[in-house]
Amino acid sequence: MIKLNTKKLQQKDTFLLSITMRSMFEFFANPGGLFLTSYMLFLGLMDYQIGYVVGFIALTNVLQLFSPMFYEKFKSPKRMTLVARSLRFVIFYFMMLLPWFQSYRYVILLFIIFSSLSFTAFMGGTFLAWNDQIIPLERKGRYYATRNLIANAIGILLPIILGKILDHYVHTSGLFMIIFCVSIVFALGELWIITKLHDHPLETKSNRPLNKLLVMPLKDKKYRRFMIFSLLWMFAWSFARPFFNVYAISHLRLSYSYIALVSSITAIVKLLLAKLWGAGVDHYGWKKIMGYTGLLFAVSHFLWLFIALETHVIYFIFIFLNGIFMIGLNIAKFNVNLQLTDHAYRLSYLAVNAAIMAVFSFVSTNISTMIIRGINQEWTLWSLDIFQVLFAIAGLLYLLAIFYIMRRKW
Repeated sequence: MIKLNTKKLQQKDTFLLSITMRSMFEFFANPGGLFLTSYMLFLGLMDYQIGYVVGFIALTNVLQLFSPMFYEKFKSPKRMTLVARSLRFVIFYFMMLLPWFQSYRYVILLFIIFSSLSFTAFMGGTFLAWNDQIIPLERKGRYYATRNLIANAIGILLPIILGKILDHYVHTSGLFMIIFCVSIVFALGELWIITKLHDHPLETKSNRPLNKLLVMPLKDKKYRRFMIFSLLWMFAWSFARPFFNVYAISHLRLSYSYIALVSSITAIVKLLLAKLWGAGVDHYGWKKIMGYTGLLFAVSHFLWLFIALETHVIYFIFIFLNGIFMIGLNIAKFNVNLQLTDHAYRLSYLAVNAAIMAVFSFVSTNISTMIIRGINQEWTLWSLDIFQVLFAIAGLLYLLAIFYIMRRKW
C-alpha cells in the first residue's frame, strides 16, 4: 500500500472539482444522453441507427487493454490524463460540422464518436487509480458516494435547462451549435483543473506481455467471479438502456421538458441518498447493499409493461425507482472493484475487465438493435410493443446477474 501524506489528502477536493467539470461535459457528450440523442434525431438518424452507434462505441473499451502499456510510456498519470482528455475534446467537437455534410453523415458521426471515446479508453483506469491512492480505505465508501453525489447534482439542473431549451426553440443547426459551445467551457475547465493536481507516479507492474495481462485477472478466483457478474450486468444494461430516451421521445411522445423534469427530480433524491448508500457499504459491506439494490433495480424494469402515453406517470415512477436503486448498486459495485484490485496490477485488472465488458456490450446492443430493425413496428405481444418486451427481458437478465453474485462466497 502507498503511504498517504497530508498534501495528497488535500488534493481530494481538487479531484472532485475536476470530476465536476468532467460530469458536466459528459452530460452533453454521452451518446445515449438527452442532448446527443436529440442531435442524432435532428441529423435524421433512425432508431436502429442510434442503437448501432451506442453499441459500436462500446468497443472502444477494448482499447483499455493497452492503457497499462501507455502508462509505462508516460510514467505520469497527470500527463497521460491531460493528453487523453485533450484529444477526446478536439475530436468530439468535429461533430459540430455534421449538419453541413449531406452524404455519409451517419458514418462520419460514428467515426467521430468512436475516435473521441477511444482516447478515454486509452486513459483506462489511470485517473481513477491516481485519485484512489489518496483516499484511506475506511473513507472510500463515503468519498465515492460524494463523487456520485456530484454527478447527480449536475443531473438536477442541466436536464431541466436543456429540456426547456429543446422544447421551446426550433431545432436548428444554430441552436445545437450554441449548446456545443456551452459544453466547451466545461471541457476547458476540466483541463485547467487537472493542471492544478499534484502528479505522483502510480505503483504498477504492468510491463508484462499482453497475453500475461489477459490471463492474470482470469486466474484470480474472486475477481473472475466479479467479472462474470459485470459481464451479465453489462449485457442486460446494453440490451435496453440505449433505447430509453429514443422510446420516450419518438414513441411515447413525451416532451423534452417532462423527460428532463423526471430526470432532475430523480437526481435530487439520488443526491440525498448517495452518502447514505456509501455509508451503508462501509457499515454493512458491499454484498448486502448490492443484493437489495440490484434486486429492486431489476424488478423496476417490469414497470415498462404498463407505460403508455396515457399512463406516462408510470414512466416517472420507473425512472424514479430505477435511479434510487441504481446509485446504491453502482456505489457498491465501484467499491468491490477497487477492493479486489488493491494491488500493483490494478490498471491491468481494470483494463481487462473493461475490454471484455465492451465486447459483451457491443454484442448485446447489436442483438436488440437487430431485433428492433427486423420486426415490424406494428408488432405487439399482448398489446406490448417490441420496446416494452425488450425492456422486460432486460429486467430478467439483471435478475440473473444478481442471483449469480449473491450465491457466490466472498
